[in-house]
Amino acid sequence: MKICFLASGNGGNLKFIYLANKMGFLKNLKLYVIADRNCGSIDFANIRNIENKIINYTKNKNQELLLELTKINPDVIVTNWHKIIDAEIVNKYQGKMINLHYSLLPAFDGLIGIEPIKQAYLKNCQYLGATCHYVDENVDTGKIISQYSLKNSNNLETDIQKIFEGGCLILLNSIMNILIMNNKIGNISINNQKENFSPNLKFDDLIFNN
Repeated sequence: MKICFLASGNGGNLKFIYLANKMGFLKNLKLYVIADRNCGSIDFANIRNIENKIINYTKNKNQELLLELTKINPDVIVTNWHKIIDAEIVNKYQGKMINLHYSLLPAFDGLIGIEPIKQAYLKNCQYLGATCHYVDENVDTGKIISQYSLKNSNNLETDIQKIFEGGCLILLNSIMNILIMNNKIGNISINNQKENFSPNLKFDDLIFNN
């Protein structure tokens, strides 16, 4: 199995999936990183001997990204970089390309990083969360795969940390669901029912510490 991260930042989600792989959640997995700049994700990939490359990419100049993805032939692509993907690549990898967004979509779409959480606080939203969704040609409009929600605690930093943790879990859950659907791994019997995760987690989240 091959998972490719398109990265621009420090690689928190990459590090979590790397950990999940080491813990045996995703067996026979090879990770790849493609970045649009020097960043923490590239540093982590170099330290952990994860194959990586920095490329130049815009929607109108997609040849380099298209070439690298064709070489890798990934089963899942996680789009964690600050770019909008062009229609040619989105269509080629439809059903394999996913994104993690820190809001309960469709609320606060189009915002990057923790900005959706800050905007939810400004609007006094009573529930916050994260959404993992398929990537389509528009911004944050693809079909939803998994969501995590929590009640606003009125402590922004605490909620940001909880949403990041919940986001990691739904990203792993989404990847597992896609791999099961595409017959890359067998179905998993565990069905961890918790009211703030939808759909149910396919693993025991308590195995992970903070």
